[in-house]
Amino acid sequence: MRSLLTVAAAGLTGALVQAPTLAQCSPQSSGADVIVGSVNGITNYGAIGGVAGYALGTTSCNVGDAELLWFANNTNHPVIGQNIYRLENGRFEQIGMSWLKHGFTALQQGLCCSCISSGTGSRLGVGCSDPYSSGLNGSQGGLGPRWQVNAFTGAFSYPYAQQGQSGDRAFKRIQVLNTDVDPALHPTAQFFGESQYIAPDDAAAGNGLNNVSWRRLSRNGSTGAGGAFNLSVSGSTSREECAIYAWEDNTPGVVVSEINVPGEGQFVAGSNVVDNLDGTWTYNYAIFNNTSDFSADSLSIPIASGATIFDEGFSFPLYHSGEPYTNLPWTISNNGSSISWETVNGYNAANDTANALRWGTTYSYWFTSNTPPVSGLAVLGLFKSGNPGDQVFDVLVPDGTGPGGVIVTNYCQANPNSTLIPTSIDAPSVDVANRSMVLEATDMPANQFGFFLTSLDTDFVVNAGFSSGNLCLGGQIGRMLAGSGGAIINSGATGTMTLGVDLDVIPTPSSIVSVQPGETRYFQAWHRDLSGLGTQTSNFSNGLRVIFP
Repeated sequence: MRSLLTVAAAGLTGALVQAPTLAQCSPQSSGADVIVGSVNGITNYGAIGGVAGYALGTTSCNVGDAELLWFANNTNHPVIGQNIYRLENGRFEQIGMSWLKHGFTALQQGLCCSCISSGTGSRLGVGCSDPYSSGLNGSQGGLGPRWQVNAFTGAFSYPYAQQGQSGDRAFKRIQVLNTDVDPALHPTAQFFGESQYIAPDDAAAGNGLNNVSWRRLSRNGSTGAGGAFNLSVSGSTSREECAIYAWEDNTPGVVVSEINVPGEGQFVAGSNVVDNLDGTWTYNYAIFNNTSDFSADSLSIPIASGATIFDEGFSFPLYHSGEPYTNLPWTISNNGSSISWETVNGYNAANDTANALRWGTTYSYWFTSNTPPVSGLAVLGLFKSGNPGDQVFDVLVPDGTGPGGVIVTNYCQANPNSTLIPTSIDAPSVDVANRSMVLEATDMPANQFGFFLTSLDTDFVVNAGFSSGNLCLGGQIGRMLAGSGGAIINSGATGTMTLGVDLDVIPTPSSIVSVQPGETRYFQAWHRDLSGLGTQTSNFSNGLRVIFP
């Protein structure tokens, strides 16, 4: 007999059917588990102002051993996201994303498994599938924003913002620039559609990492209204994997890494290097945020000493139709030991709508170097407060990870000081074998006193301690004192502050500790400053992240 589980949620009651003795899917998950069984079609709604609106059809499958909730008018149903990607010359980019289709009823079909019908449209039965056409997924009144959804927990707001509202051809739909699909501009490009389901009971069962699938899109060169290029689905759907794996499947040498944030969601990163056959190599990176509500705000790639880096770039899909996030590009910096991309100003209460890498989206990064690739470690910085810290993962990098395997990168944006430029911190020398390191702050105002700080955690506090700068450290913060070769330092005529550090004499507020193997430590410089009126004030440098081997 089938066991019954009574559910009380949002004032609703119902019976969830548990799995029979014979599993209906192979393999079968424990609990409700929705996947995209098929990307079943695409609609071209035409373009307005050079921006086309598309929608992907999706057929969901419940491959779990419990029914999936599908109540139309509360927070117990799936939401469906849709994305379009382009692969060209070894580079993989997301060129469009939609708002989220809110599920309203579930049919009981058998695309993926043998279906045990729930007998109601309010639950998707065990092993059952439910088709939503591209017309349904593109129906504007049923599309809600992404910002109200936590992909890790599956929770979302209901009623949702702009519910029932419609607009022009592209409103809320997958928005793609006509120029990003134009065969005259991209003659060799390949295109892919990707869809993702988020559901609260799926997330509660721990099944949120397999909810994305992709399928190839073919371009036939013809156009619809407003010059929108027609696309059609082709081939079969690649189930339970994000579209970065399309990059891996269609480009030799792509390296893919899963980044599982402790206690939270997941990112998937890919890297690829193109040999330009002229003594240079182009490095391409793409990172998909699968389910992390923390999101990401920086990426740092180590570069070997003497490597030349040029033609840096960055791309991301644009938020639209009233999503509250900004579309400001990330800043790009190169301190000689790493190249970094970072969102403007980082996370704080006044900047929670900054352009971060949020769930269901892929950001792409690239540069060209005169050195060939080797395996190395990149650093992904998380955006929202309360996160477990930076995530380190495998990628292809230019000729190694620096002397002794140390990774030195900058993070966190500094405010300009009285010289009208920000103070910058670096570690020009790190010698783990001899337990020594040099910290250096440059671009300070001349003849001002300051010191260096360190911690094991990051934060972003605006105008910290009545300073004109931002505190980029968190947790237990120690001030570098005499045991590390110095204390309060004067910047002198050059506006430079330098400190020799003993890696076995690192201060905390209550003790002295040693840097441990595999440890990530953060540093920042504080200094006195002069305001425009000559009144003494203070400022901070940006942050410095050092990963010790």
